[in-house]
Amino acid sequence: MPILNFKEIPEAHVATGLQDTFELFARDFLSFMGYKIITDPDRGADGGVDLIIEEKRTGVGGETIIRWLVSCKHKAHSGRSVSPDDDGNISDRVLANSCQGFIGFYSTLSSSGLSGNLEGMKQRIEYQIFDREKIEKELVHSARGLELAERFFPISLAAWKTENPEPAKIFADSPSLKCKTCGKELFDGKDKGIITLWQRKRTDYENEPEYFEYIFWTCRGHCDKSLSQHIRSKRTDLIDGWEDIGDVMMPTVFIKWIMSVLNEQRGGTVYSDDAFKDLKEFLLNVYPFVCRHLTEKENERVRSLMMIPSYLGGMGYEG
Repeated sequence: MPILNFKEIPEAHVATGLQDTFELFARDFLSFMGYKIITDPDRGADGGVDLIIEEKRTGVGGETIIRWLVSCKHKAHSGRSVSPDDDGNISDRVLANSCQGFIGFYSTLSSSGLSGNLEGMKQRIEYQIFDREKIEKELVHSARGLELAERFFPISLAAWKTENPEPAKIFADSPSLKCKTCGKELFDGKDKGIITLWQRKRTDYENEPEYFEYIFWTCRGHCDKSLSQHIRSKRTDLIDGWEDIGDVMMPTVFIKWIMSVLNEQRGGTVYSDDAFKDLKEFLLNVYPFVCRHLTEKENERVRSLMMIPSYLGGMGYEG
């Protein structure tokens, strides 16, 4: 599904004062790609030239400068492809402006007719097409590209960032949780693994406080089972409870965790020194992922958790 909605850029042929925006975007995009801008966009008759740019190529025989004629066609609002009628006489325009190549910069796609025309003249001139997909691909794969995209597609980028959250840069070091069994970085995978809290069994619930002995985070499955079997072989007086780390990384669930820890402390719950140290490490490393909006998928997950009572591991049925 496309990330950028090119309709955010105003139409090119409607006199709103912003009709040059797509050409300005083309200029900034091509500069971001490493081309040198020779002529900037301007209003008035352009003779079929929106921009002229240069590319420096370095090879064994030295440097070669290629001049490109850039033609911008913004048809996102109509959704039509760019046809030979929209971009005609390409070879003549390129030669007339002392260029060696042609770049079509389009917010939709080139039609099969136009693509055929360009293929037919590739023996005489070079050509490139930057259509909506190629432009988007270049922008969303680097920090500088995203900065540029945010200027021209603020609504699209805001929605994309919400659905693709990055950890906030709060601490000097990047957040990290490595599986206690295999050492794999849990934040790198789609499945973030689980956190398991081991507490002592109680026989007198009135007078014995909850006592957490260990807190571990592991990959789901083999690593979790291996560590659980090891602990049970050493300690028969412990019981475990677990939670999806991916769930705890959701802002709504994270703050509920914090409140639970505070309420437990107030109620006399005890943590061993190791368990308390690990709890703090876990919360500090998860926190940078929490400083954000909920994604739509997480909103659905929270709604489903609210339907499960808290005593069964959910978030519901509490005042």
